[in-house]
Amino acid sequence: MKRFVQLSQISRKTDYDYCVIGGGPAGLMAAYELSRHGETLLLEAGVAASERPYTDLRAETTDSVLVSDHGTHPANPWTLRGPGGGMERYAGILVRYRLQDFDRSSAFAHASADPRWPIEYEDLRPYYDEVEQRLGVARAPGLDPTEPPSCAPFLPPHRTSARAALINEAFDELGVGHFPTPLGVNSRPFARRPACTHCGHCNETHCQTGAKASLLPLVLGSGPNRRLRLAHAVTAEALRIDSTGRVGSVECMDTAEGRPATVGARHFVIAAGALNSCALLLRSTSRLHPRGLANGNDQVGRGIQFKLTGYADVRAPAQALTGESPTLFSTTATTDFYHQLPDGGSGGFIYDASAPGRPDTLRLHFVISEAPMSENFVAPGPASATRPNVVIRHTTHEVDRRRLRSLRSVAAGVLSHIDRGVRVHEEFNATGMAHLAGGCRAGTDSRTSVVDPDGRLHQCDNVHVADSAYFPYAASANPTMTLIANALRISRQLAQQT
Repeated sequence: MKRFVQLSQISRKTDYDYCVIGGGPAGLMAAYELSRHGETLLLEAGVAASERPYTDLRAETTDSVLVSDHGTHPANPWTLRGPGGGMERYAGILVRYRLQDFDRSSAFAHASADPRWPIEYEDLRPYYDEVEQRLGVARAPGLDPTEPPSCAPFLPPHRTSARAALINEAFDELGVGHFPTPLGVNSRPFARRPACTHCGHCNETHCQTGAKASLLPLVLGSGPNRRLRLAHAVTAEALRIDSTGRVGSVECMDTAEGRPATVGARHFVIAAGALNSCALLLRSTSRLHPRGLANGNDQVGRGIQFKLTGYADVRAPAQALTGESPTLFSTTATTDFYHQLPDGGSGGFIYDASAPGRPDTLRLHFVISEAPMSENFVAPGPASATRPNVVIRHTTHEVDRRRLRSLRSVAAGVLSHIDRGVRVHEEFNATGMAHLAGGCRAGTDSRTSVVDPDGRLHQCDNVHVADSAYFPYAASANPTMTLIANALRISRQLAQQT
């Protein structure tokens, strides 16, 4: 069984084959794959803290400033420091991006950054299938009209909760299609994990039984692997260019020891989360890269994207949910409005969601992606300050605001079919949360992108970006499945080429 240790407990090699920066799902996937081919060191800024409250962990991650159309606020990009990252507390929703998500150019005429990915769904499909085989996704094929081609499911869907059954009745009466929410939560034993016992609603909580899919068991339980070393409590400060013009080392802060450290490697993979991956490149200044590594065309940090989200709530009819035991966060969803809204425009994802502490409440969560805008960007924070160390400049485009309002009306309309007392709440993410993506956008033109289709920096060929910073467009579907599949693709191609 492998484990994360302090950097001081690891041999101070200066010639690792691969150094992966970031121990979230993308970094874990990359490190696991690369270690099959060479000496690999993974650096994670946080430490394991599985039992601590989610609110405490989020507070510790708040280390930037969001300057948005809502004013200036401390920002939290809805991620958690620590092995496994935010996937350790996610709701378990694992879905693939749709075929059309890889080219939304016709739907986003207002986008000032190109939403087209430099790869297509078919390029990712075998990696999606492999990730699903390793993690397991409980789903029902053939019911989602937007579902892309895929392998047969390895797990049957979970039973529908009583609250989701009420919502499904409303869907049916309104002619809205629906399907069981695809979940990375075992509906039967799979991948050495037990079946879910339905002990709680999962979201923002650590799974007590191990039924919820995570990359940590894959990495930590992979048996003896002398080529993989895992260090936590290590913050990457800057990548340093060597005499050949390539990156030769990363300067770090060993926060456990309170002292700086330097790690050398032949190849570096950045997977620190969209915000911090951009910040690391911007801090990595040199004579060759005075504005930050790979930022010669002022593209690093541009096109940063949030999800625009909200909830619609209504009280369930009297006695309708009496006696229901705790259940999963979500068990029904619809994509009938994913590609197009009733009043036109690209739509989004709707699924039922539990309302903690309100067992009598029916809730629909509605989510849209915003168009990528080059005016929305990440920049270094004030040089004199230790915190904040990053600034996000971001404004939600009015077209995207209208799209969110339209999808909100759809969700509210479904619930109003159950009861008239519907309440709605929009989240414009003024604190920076909700699936942050972009900033190191992928493309074939170095003038408008940071990395090539394989995740390699255009301006430095031994550094790759393997997290959501890669995404030219973040899509309305939850990104975790795509994040892991793309990290597997990038790391495997890197290993094959070196």
